[in-house]
Amino acid sequence: MDIFTSRESGDKHRFQVPGLSYDVEIPYVLLPRENGDHIKIASLNLVGQTRLNRDLGVLLARLVQKHIPDTTGVAMLCVVEKALQLAQVAAMELGMDETAIAYNRIKPHMEPGRRPIIQIGVDSITSGDKFLALYERDINILRKADKGIFIVDDVISSGGTMFGAVDLVEACFEEIGKPAPPLHGFFCVATEGEPQLSLPAPVLSLAHLPAPEFLPKSK
Repeated sequence: MDIFTSRESGDKHRFQVPGLSYDVEIPYVLLPRENGDHIKIASLNLVGQTRLNRDLGVLLARLVQKHIPDTTGVAMLCVVEKALQLAQVAAMELGMDETAIAYNRIKPHMEPGRRPIIQIGVDSITSGDKFLALYERDINILRKADKGIFIVDDVISSGGTMFGAVDLVEACFEEIGKPAPPLHGFFCVATEGEPQLSLPAPVLSLAHLPAPEFLPKSK
């Protein structure tokens, strides 16, 4: 296969990933902002993309192994929801039995008020203000990771979501009066443009996407 064809209409970006035997056609989409402006991005949406998650997850696991040869005692934190399938493939390739999840909202199965929950606000260039949350299972996964933590997402743009994930990890350990274990890095399929925030660990990606383009509203 020369190219994995998009099923969306409109303008496309041909995304190339070293090590992937085919290119990926992804759509350009316009994201509305509160002030009436839009942001144009090349939208890598991995939700439901079985083949892409499998192939990219394998490549991502190899990237992790290159920088973290032994994941014993190390936890993976995945930011849902677009990166969840990708992270599961990578975790299986790495021989990890479980991953911690940073959810984008409080869900009924978390039993808020009955079980511990940690929640913070996050500013993302592509999705605006949102929340990230850990619940009891994820908190316990992170707290037993004495050899460190690494964070997985599909695309890293400004770095706002990743900085929020770091704050979430730190809050998880502040609650018990302990310092957080080492942060080994942020791993993703693609970086998008140039990060606007200085993250506390390396950003390691398989490829790069065009920078988001800000489009002012028509007068």
